[in-house]
Amino acid sequence: MKRSTVVLDRLGVLIIGLAVAALGVAAVLWKQDRLGIESIDASSVVDLQDQQWWPWALLGAGVLVALLVLLSLLRRLPSSSGRDLALPVTDEPDGTVTVDLRAVTKKAAEAARAVDGVKSARSRFRRERISGRRVPVITVIARAEKGAATATVARDLGDVRSAVASVVGDDAVGVRVLLSGS
Repeated sequence: MKRSTVVLDRLGVLIIGLAVAALGVAAVLWKQDRLGIESIDASSVVDLQDQQWWPWALLGAGVLVALLVLLSLLRRLPSSSGRDLALPVTDEPDGTVTVDLRAVTKKAAEAARAVDGVKSARSRFRRERISGRRVPVITVIARAEKGAATATVARDLGDVRSAVASVVGDDAVGVRVLLSGS
């Protein structure tokens, strides 16, 4: 998920949470007659409902809410931009080969799971800002089995890292392997 989407989600949840909490406190205080409001005059709202523009205002508000929800859902879709990496072919000056980095990421996790002493492994693909430019980074997160020699497992996972780097090139993609003991 994009960082701006995460920030907007958290801000929205905070605002909605504060509003619900405030309404809950107000309801409790009103029920205990501590709010100082004896009755609420709703005649102005009832009068507004009789106006000709009221249905149009409700329609506009509904369309706006629907567009905001649709936009929010679209921002959560996985981005396909940056998924493919074009690598030059050495035999042909204008030739390129396209590599699907998400597929390479999945294969890296599978290769890490096949290493002796690895209990579980997963991988992720992200674009990260490194030295002022956005670079694709494949991260393999592995958990060693209990009692496994972590030095040996780490060395073997280094081979997985080297294999991934040989497929996509050392400079084109960052490859990170994280190992934790159980």
